[in-house]
Amino acid sequence: MRPALHVIAGPGPGQLATIAHPRSEPWPAENLAALARSGVQVLVSALTSAEQHQLGFGGTAEAAAAVGVEFVPFPVADGGIPREEAAKAIALARRLATYVRSGRFVVTQSFGGVGRSTLLACTTLVMLGIAPGDAIRRVMKNPNMSITSDWLFDFAAAHPVA
Repeated sequence: MRPALHVIAGPGPGQLATIAHPRSEPWPAENLAALARSGVQVLVSALTSAEQHQLGFGGTAEAAAAVGVEFVPFPVADGGIPREEAAKAIALARRLATYVRSGRFVVTQSFGGVGRSTLLACTTLVMLGIAPGDAIRRVMKNPNMSITSDWLFDFAAAHPVA
């Protein structure tokens, strides 16, 4: 089985990708092992506690660790990252950018693989020095999909990367 990763062109040396949660099932050990075989080292999940419960997400951190994947929970309500959560999103994007700079393969994940995971990936690219418009083009599978691009442009203006 090959995971449906959307690998994003970035400045490297590491990689960044998004992935949707497997529909109607928890992350079985086989899916996590397939991610590990694909080189994924960090899996960031934006699922909320309610979504995790609905999907049977318990034990994912342990199962991921067993195959050498670091699991980073970042629960955010569907519909984007609210401004009150911005500081946490920025801190996480900074951490993910550090991982990519150090050569690690990072995957952001949410229920549909768009929206929350896309915004985290875009913010990480901005932290890596990519302009917001270019980050959106690199991440979006469909350029007409809506993400909180105003937040991303505001963030980039307020947090220039040296």
